[in-house]
Amino acid sequence: MNTAAERPRPVAVSDIADLLGVSVNTVNQWRKRAASAVKAIPFPPAEGKVAGIDYWWEDKILDWARQTRRLKPRASDEPSPATE
Repeated sequence: MNTAAERPRPVAVSDIADLLGVSVNTVNQWRKRAASAVKAIPFPPAEGKVAGIDYWWEDKILDWARQTRRLKPRASDEPSPATE
């Protein structure tokens, strides 16, 4: 049985922007480029709609971001400076 922690989380454009530390406009540009991507790894298509808003699974977006090097380290992931 899957627990809540194991279930993928649906995310909208604004959530993706927050996850990746970019603007909503940047996410929308990635979506537009996906249609014309030839050699690049295209932005994943939406999985569906809820109340007319596109959604994606968070794990798929994070996989795409890692593959395309768009996943920025979070402040908590960065090594802290040595204290003297």
